[in-house]
Amino acid sequence: MSVQSIICILAVILLTGAAIGIYGKGKAAKAEDPTAYIYTRESAVSAAAPGIFMLITGFGFSIAGAVMGIRDENDDKSVPADVCKDAMKRAVDAHNAKKPEEAAARKGRMYKVRLGVLIAALICIIAGMVNGNMKDILIKAINICTECIGLG
Repeated sequence: MSVQSIICILAVILLTGAAIGIYGKGKAAKAEDPTAYIYTRESAVSAAAPGIFMLITGFGFSIAGAVMGIRDENDDKSVPADVCKDAMKRAVDAHNAKKPEEAAARKGRMYKVRLGVLIAALICIIAGMVNGNMKDILIKAINICTECIGLG
């Protein structure tokens, strides 16, 4: 299970690196020729091949683990009642001990997280607009409407 987790994490890292690499190469190519279509299927496949290989390997480990019956040893064991009571008592005590200042601090942290996600989304949208992706998406939408749906 831990090997499978490591493989999945590596796949995510490789695919993220591939996406950033494609974007960087595309931005450089757009600077040279603004009318060139640079995001081709071939460039995406060649950049993402190591990540896709890791995903397939992780899927293979999942299938092998299911076929071989590899499971967590403690999955079927029940938790003793006294452990549950102690954990419940600690949770209730912790909940009752919370102060209004802690609740306000938690709210402030959540606000900062939401603001950070909003700023990251806006940066990605602006980067796409600067890169010319907005025009590409508009052209694709027009093609879908006129060719597939039959408008016009």
